[in-house]
Amino acid sequence: MEALKVKKKDVLVFNLILFMGLSFIFLYLQYAYRHHLSPFSLAYLKKSIELFWYAIFPMITCGLLIWKHHRWSVPAYSFCTLIVSYKVIEGIFIEFNKIIVIALFFYAVISYFLYQLYSHYLALASLNANYSSSDLFDPILKEIPCSIVHSDSTLSGYLTNWDEEGCFIKLSKPMSQSGDLKVVIDFKGRLFEQQGELVAHSIDLTGVGIKFGVSTKGLNVFNWSEFNELIQELGFKPERLR
Repeated sequence: MEALKVKKKDVLVFNLILFMGLSFIFLYLQYAYRHHLSPFSLAYLKKSIELFWYAIFPMITCGLLIWKHHRWSVPAYSFCTLIVSYKVIEGIFIEFNKIIVIALFFYAVISYFLYQLYSHYLALASLNANYSSSDLFDPILKEIPCSIVHSDSTLSGYLTNWDEEGCFIKLSKPMSQSGDLKVVIDFKGRLFEQQGELVAHSIDLTGVGIKFGVSTKGLNVFNWSEFNELIQELGFKPERLR
């Protein structure tokens, strides 16, 4: 797949990084609770680096991967949450405690919920080009022509990936501007227009990921939701472009 640079990070990314920090705090507190230690003890705080080194370094690495939207961020996130869960369960087998069991249950539920959200987020069309730099673009990826209108400039291109929330476009030349823009799609003799925001782009700026806002159907202009309904009825899927 094409290497992308994400310009606008979703709030989910920040929440996941925060959750990694809270995961360490959970591990830190449950150990202190089981061993009757004060979590505010400076000696225990210093000792925690030695005690939980196996979790600290993977969590830091995971946070960096999440920030960069790396494809290994999902396995790294799963690995970190499994480490925390395993060590807590290991402590429960040594000394059973109802409070820790309840806390572990909520931790597991929240971890799984965030995992599902993040997996869905990374699968969005605006973050997936659906082509590689070695692909040939004639005739591959040239079935749905479109253009991007920004300020006084218009760039032509082709849709390479799409879903209900956004799309990815391969441009004929690099795009130098960012921010809000309008996507115009020429399909089956109709023009579909939708305001969107640039959220990701390829290294050479010839591929851009666009995220659309919520819009209602108009009487005069066809929008993205109508285009999406039409191509679904016709059986068009991004996989067919490859």
